[in-house]
Amino acid sequence: MRIAWIVTAVLVVSASAFAQPSGQYLRLQGFPQHGYIEIPHDVLLDTTAMTVEAWVSVRDAHGTGCSSIAGKGYTTGWWLGLCGTTMRSYFNGTPNFRDGGVIPTTPTVWIHIAAVTDGATRSHYINGNLVSQTLETAARSVSTLPMRIGSDPNWDFMAEGGIDDLRIWKVARTQAQIRQTMSTGYIPEANDVAGVFQGLEAWYRFEGNAFDSWRTHHGTIVGTGIGFAPAPLFRRHAVGH
Repeated sequence: MRIAWIVTAVLVVSASAFAQPSGQYLRLQGFPQHGYIEIPHDVLLDTTAMTVEAWVSVRDAHGTGCSSIAGKGYTTGWWLGLCGTTMRSYFNGTPNFRDGGVIPTTPTVWIHIAAVTDGATRSHYINGNLVSQTLETAARSVSTLPMRIGSDPNWDFMAEGGIDDLRIWKVARTQAQIRQTMSTGYIPEANDVAGVFQGLEAWYRFEGNAFDSWRTHHGTIVGTGIGFAPAPLFRRHAVGH
């Protein structure tokens, strides 16, 4: 099967489209620490069409393998992380991983990443730019494992750095939709009268806790090497600015 790749160079987006992290963010010390946030299994956190997005400033701390940003069991479900400096996603278990996009390792650089599947096509975005797109090559599989942030039930290797505004959508978002909301501050679901966040299932803001601000997919902090830090330590901005 022919697979088409998009050049992974990150295009410049206007600096005004990027904002500082609000409040606090999730701070990860990285492997060999084994701390993470665990969220109980729910079928709405692993759907046929999905978008997983977050602001990150992370590096692969595993060295000889890959580091997890979030996942629900990469062998049968979905996973988002980095291998070296390469963004990687799984949405159909091990038969169907995809690489695409470079995640910088500079500690002061925050970027927005998004992995999207509609069941037929996989897309990766960095700072709202499409950096890879491929066909899915396996039927969509679903995991019954809990979801983890900073780890994965099948790959407990913590990335080092920060994560903020991690959002799980039960729809495949378009590039325009990702750009529209990637820097939008939090509003309660009841206030989303325009339906901008339609399809959003969970929103982890990490304001000193592991709560889901959108629904009730609340997490529990497990292990060591994980905590919360004030946002002024880092700044979000596009690569190249």
